Amino acid sequence: MIPLLIALLIPLVGAVLIMHPDLKKPHVIAWLCISSPFIILCTYIPATTTPLTYSLVLWMSPLQFSIFIDRLSLLIALLISFLFSIVCLYSFHMKSRRYFSLFLLDLPVLLLSLFSQSLLGFYICLEMSTVITYFLIIHKKTHESMRGGFIYIIMNLLGATLILLGILLGIELPSLASTLFIAGCLVKAGFVPAHVWITHAHPVAPSPISALLSGVMVKVGIYGIIRFSPSFKADISLLIPIALVSMLLGAFAALLQTDIKKILAYSTVSQIGFILLGISFMSETGEMGGLLHLVNHALFKGLLFLSVGAIIYSTETRDLHDLGGLAKHMPVTAAACIVGSLAISGIPPFNGYVSKCILSEASPAGYITLIFLITCAGTLASFIKLFRHIFMGPLGKNLPRRKIPFSMKIPLIIISCLCLFTGIFSGGILSFVGYQPHIHTWSTSHL
Repeated sequence: MIPLLIALLIPLVGAVLIMHPDLKKPHVIAWLCISSPFIILCTYIPATTTPLTYSLVLWMSPLQFSIFIDRLSLLIALLISFLFSIVCLYSFHMKSRRYFSLFLLDLPVLLLSLFSQSLLGFYICLEMSTVITYFLIIHKKTHESMRGGFIYIIMNLLGATLILLGILLGIELPSLASTLFIAGCLVKAGFVPAHVWITHAHPVAPSPISALLSGVMVKVGIYGIIRFSPSFKADISLLIPIALVSMLLGAFAALLQTDIKKILAYSTVSQIGFILLGISFMSETGEMGGLLHLVNHALFKGLLFLSVGAIIYSTETRDLHDLGGLAKHMPVTAAACIVGSLAISGIPPFNGYVSKCILSEASPAGYITLIFLITCAGTLASFIKLFRHIFMGPLGKNLPRRKIPFSMKIPLIIISCLCLFTGIFSGGILSFVGYQPHIHTWSTSHL
């Protein structure tokens, strides 16, 4: 219990310390503080063969906060804390004390939402994170970012209201409560028709925050469905149509975009549809595929947003038509973008290939498989378009104006390697959370 408290307290203390004007190199202090939870949580890996339960008694209060750590919550917590650490390193060029302070505040409340044993605890921590994330989205304080932040907060308040109503009505009206809670989680995750906050907030947020919005924030809403829907005895197979519509709309809307961050935002809508689809099958194979794609998407979409962020940092534009021929000028970014594009498109031997093959295997109907394949084709077309316009052909109107710092290149290299590693050794992730994956021809370890 003490190591977990330390993991939660270090970022909170760091958030206060780095606001002191006399403290030098706040970005380095922030990175050291934000990396600590990941290191400490790694020590819980051998201890969670059986779930761990703790109770925090709030000071001068009869209330208790129950913490529940099992392999599922620990896996997502490790994923989130790792991404926060890597994105913090990527953010070194920002230098803003306020930015890093908010960054440090966000991680502990997200971890508490994952480890909360109660619905109310999950709700409170999730809403604290929502408020902090809002201020990170509007960090630039431009008209565009304020508008995107407004849409984000309004949609998430709607989701929060639905979740709270579901919690309050849980005993008296269980069927209605189940519908409201799951609907609230779907809004938080950005599924169609509530996807508007994703497509407005992602493009205007700082690129590191866009990576976290897609790689982390939407996953917590999905985690809420996985963790708490059994409490409501909900039939989540009814969510299959929502998953399919999100998949198709996101993939083909991405094809129509010329803003490089909007392409990634719409592809997020599509990819979370894949995750929900697997969970909605209510089979072990479907759950395996959905959970694995949740992990994989956090990695390859984080990689893509950070790659695009490096392009925007260097060229100062998000417009595809102003870019071109950058492969020679930005080879590391180009290589990372290739890896991310291949992974999200389901091309072996990268991680997206494995999870999409498992999801395809789990499909219970031919029409679902057909929509699945059409969406995969749309995704591939989107990222061929993205890569061709940015890195190939003659130089565009906006040439690289700033050199990419080393602190931005390291995260691209690390996550690129992980996209390959988790593709080859994906069985270890599934075994960690208690599944017994069978060896099939879709496994990249047999290629």
